[in-house]
Amino acid sequence: MIIEALLIGAALLVGGSLVAKYWNSIVDWLKRCLQKVKQVIKTAVYGTKVFIKKIGEAIEEISKHYAKENGRWQETVITRKVNERDVPEDIRAMAQKYRETDITDELEAQLTR
Repeated sequence: MIIEALLIGAALLVGGSLVAKYWNSIVDWLKRCLQKVKQVIKTAVYGTKVFIKKIGEAIEEISKHYAKENGRWQETVITRKVNERDVPEDIRAMAQKYRETDITDELEAQLTR
């Protein structure tokens, strides 16, 4: 699973910009999510996807973790709300009201820089 390997090996982004702070926040949150999901489901997590969604004056960040248990796929979803002004403009522009937008590729690009 690429995203998990990148998260584990990720050095936080350098810089004090809003963009760096945002991605650092996502990385920290996802690391905590992965630890908790593994603890609760007690099996390997095979994949993780990251989404955003606009909710009023906030952005909801959504992580979906995929595991296989007894031959059946299991999805564990964790969400958090963040203030819209804490999200970079390009990511805010991607967020759509009441609809999840996948930002996994953008996160992977930041982690492989």
